[in-house]
Amino acid sequence: MHVCIITSSFPLDPGDGRAAAGLFVRDFAVALAELGEQVTVLTPDKRGGPKTDVPGVKTHWFAWRGGDKPLAYLKPWRPLDALAMWSLLRNGRRVLRELAASEKFDHVLAMWAVPAGYLAMGLQKQTGTPFTTWCLGSDIWTYGERFGLRNIVRRVLQRSTHVYADGIELGHAATRLCGRAVPFLPSSRQLDPTLAALPPGSKRSFNFLFVGRYAEVKGVDLLLAAMGEVVKSGQDVGLYMFGGGPMEGFVRDYVAAHGLGERIHVGGYADLSTFVTHLAFCDCLVIPSRMESIPVAFSDALQMGRPLIVSDVGDMGTLLREAPAGYVVEPGDVTELTNAMQRMVMADVSEFAPHIKTLAQRFELKRAAQKWLDAVG
Repeated sequence: MHVCIITSSFPLDPGDGRAAAGLFVRDFAVALAELGEQVTVLTPDKRGGPKTDVPGVKTHWFAWRGGDKPLAYLKPWRPLDALAMWSLLRNGRRVLRELAASEKFDHVLAMWAVPAGYLAMGLQKQTGTPFTTWCLGSDIWTYGERFGLRNIVRRVLQRSTHVYADGIELGHAATRLCGRAVPFLPSSRQLDPTLAALPPGSKRSFNFLFVGRYAEVKGVDLLLAAMGEVVKSGQDVGLYMFGGGPMEGFVRDYVAAHGLGERIHVGGYADLSTFVTHLAFCDCLVIPSRMESIPVAFSDALQMGRPLIVSDVGDMGTLLREAPAGYVVEPGDVTELTNAMQRMVMADVSEFAPHIKTLAQRFELKRAAQKWLDAVG
């Protein structure tokens, strides 16, 4: 089968730390190719110049006016952002039509409903090509709540030949929006442990890790406050943070103002080697989000055998209650997060091991790829 993956999330190279969900898209494309499918990816070009080839995958980068700005940061009421979004849709539609005519796709996989699903729906109208839409949380809880975009998302989901969500509760929310069943298909990626370099120098006996956007929705302010309390309690802990976003200045200023520079390392977006190195080095991944579905870092930690502390949003709490691979805390509660971090430092981490293994199997990349192929094939 010749599959065309349309996505606004695709890494420029394997070390592209800004790609976020795009790293999963890349690995899913590779998994399909390894299972014998012909795979073409269509994605906007976020940087001129050469890109790293993806084994077994043909990638087409099309020009648009947004440059390297993440789509999630575009605001349609800003003239330049509106122009960037318009150029993405116009150029994407044109290139997709040309590719479909020359390469004869059997199926289109849209990652995600906006904007990829919209482009796939347009091709379906023109050629009848079936398409799958795989929803992210932003599709339903952000775009699906905005005036003018809600009806577009609903129409994309209703017109899709198949539709999935990368979260359990997200699937329920998508069903309420579009009126059809939206099953859960887990998103994950295949990490290469050999990418781990020498660990950073640290005298701390226990180290936490945060990877994500520096944004209020990700709970970075809660994590900083909790970490400060854990340090005050006298526990010998460190925290490594990697990301970027609107609160980066706040994060750096907070660490400096509270004298936490020796305990908290604040980094930018981590390339894959840096991420794997720190996931192997640190003892626990913390996801303190105020709103979330299931971030890719959740399954990354499981794959590397690390326990987690997560806020009870999206599906993370449900999953960890089914298989206790860590601790669940109320979102927005600094005291609960502090207590969970203190408990984790003192815990026998071997008690989490069988549950980590159980959950990791559920998120195996090739299992998800085969499940999708079985459904559409």
